[in-house]
Amino acid sequence: MGYTLHMLQRTSRFLLLAACLSLLFAAPAEAKDLRKRFGLGFTTQFSPVSSLSAKITLPAPNPTINIQIQALVGFAILAKQNNTFFAGGRFLYTFIAEDNLNVYGGIGVGWVRWDAIEQAVRIQPVVGVEFFFFGLENLGISAEGGVTVDAGTAGVDVMTSSGNFLGAGVHYYF
Repeated sequence: MGYTLHMLQRTSRFLLLAACLSLLFAAPAEAKDLRKRFGLGFTTQFSPVSSLSAKITLPAPNPTINIQIQALVGFAILAKQNNTFFAGGRFLYTFIAEDNLNVYGGIGVGWVRWDAIEQAVRIQPVVGVEFFFFGLENLGISAEGGVTVDAGTAGVDVMTSSGNFLGAGVHYYF
C-alpha cells in the first residue's frame, strides 16, 4: 500500500512538472487571420435548401477583426421541395477570434420561392462559430443558430434557423 501511494505521488509530481514546462514553452496563440481572403463552399444555414456560398473578408487593421460579406444561392428540384429557389446575402462580424475558432454574429436578407406560387423575403439574425482544425487551416466548418423571419404571400412566419435548431456550413478559404 505504501509503495503504491509513493508511486502515485511521484507520478503526480512528474505530471505537474511536465504541465508547468509545457506552459513555459508554449507558442503564443494568434487569431485566425481571414483578412482579404475569399471562401467558397456550401451551407444550410440561411435557406430552406443547401446553398452554394461565397464569403469575402474585408481588409481590417487587426487580425482579430473579421468582417465578412456572404452571397448565397440554392435550389431544389426534388418532389418534396418542388421548384424551390433561394438567393440572399449576409453580413457577418467576428466578435471573438481565437486560434482555431471564430465566434460571430450576423444579419442576412434573402428571397425564397416555393412551388412557383409562394414566395417570401427572409430576414435572419444569427450567432455562430466557425472551426478551423489543426493542419487544415484553410477549411472552415461552421454551425450557427438564430431566428428566421419569412414575410411573403403566405403571411409572416417566424422559426429557428432554416427550420432546424442549428445550421451547418463548410468553406475553403483561398
